[in-house]
Amino acid sequence: KIKPLTLKEQQLCVLESLPGIGPTLSKSLLKKFKTIKKIINASEESLQKVDKIGKIKAREIKKVIDSEFKEV
Repeated sequence: KIKPLTLKEQQLCVLESLPGIGPTLSKSLLKKFKTIKKIINASEESLQKVDKIGKIKAREIKKVIDSEFKEV
């Protein structure tokens, strides 16, 4: 029997799907911003204030969040 993911595990999983975000950074992001919604709405500058997220990583994250979906 497969145990369903807890809310915390689901939140971490969503964040870890972003480029360059692993378990440690996903926890740091949630610690600073509290919700996934606030992370998604954060500016590049705000994301850079999280330890180990520099200009390039913040730009990559915002690119994924802000890009429109295009079917192939």
